[in-house]
Amino acid sequence: MQKMYQHRIDNFYKSDVFLKEDAFDEQTSSINIPRLITMGLEKSWTNTVTLLDYLAQFAVSGSISAWLVQDGKILKYAVVEPKGDKAVVQNFIKGQKLSSQAGKEKEALKALTVVIDQYDSHAQAYERRGYVNYSLGKMADALYDFNKCISYDDSIPSAYYCRAKVHINTKNYDKAVEDLILTTQKAIALQPIFWKARFLKGQCHLWLQEYAEAAKEFKLFTARAFQKDDPNYSSRKEAYYLLAQAFVALKEIARAREALEAAQKITDKSDKILQQNIASLLKELNGKTREPAHAK
Repeated sequence: MQKMYQHRIDNFYKSDVFLKEDAFDEQTSSINIPRLITMGLEKSWTNTVTLLDYLAQFAVSGSISAWLVQDGKILKYAVVEPKGDKAVVQNFIKGQKLSSQAGKEKEALKALTVVIDQYDSHAQAYERRGYVNYSLGKMADALYDFNKCISYDDSIPSAYYCRAKVHINTKNYDKAVEDLILTTQKAIALQPIFWKARFLKGQCHLWLQEYAEAAKEFKLFTARAFQKDDPNYSSRKEAYYLLAQAFVALKEIARAREALEAAQKITDKSDKILQQNIASLLKELNGKTREPAHAK
């Protein structure tokens, strides 16, 4: 792989890539790229992604994400993963697809277990199998898989996020918060999972009655302008409602009202019970006597 890398650098890209030779780890036979933020031309970004996509076909596992951003706007996004005809690769692709299909959980488990039997250190296969086990309510199996995933590759944000959900299922909110912090550290703000983790972390703080921390998370979440195709877009209304609950607990009634009024302005489809809860809490707060401005 290194020989082909050098050949392409010399003959195709003339070193106009962001990838450096120190990314190659001979001891583990892998490419390891720490988080990298750099300035460069679109051509250099495209060259790098194309080269990585070529090199990935020598691999059996792993994933690299790349974003081209200008003024905070994503211009291009790419995920580089092995796609070759190796049995491990093909079985993982099959299991990965099945894991996202309702009613295919048992087939997904079987395919992903085959991958792990073939290549025990396949971190992504453990993460996907953990997700399927969680979906089936097998919390102990899910926890095992997420722990194994992280032991082989500690850079996968979804492994921490899903492990946090396992802890929430067992009402271990403190541990869930720890994993959600790790999720935000391993992800970047351009990824939906970063904000999903912040939202869930806010909920954990509410359950732990840590209202100031909860308010902090929901303020950050509601200040974010999500695009309609972002999975966090549909959670904006609930985020304002939960922010209002935190403010009520902190006795910041005026700010709670503002949050509820902001929630009511979001008119896209949402849970009817949520709408009723928002209206009920706002009515309750509006019924309270407003404290005079000069009162201590």
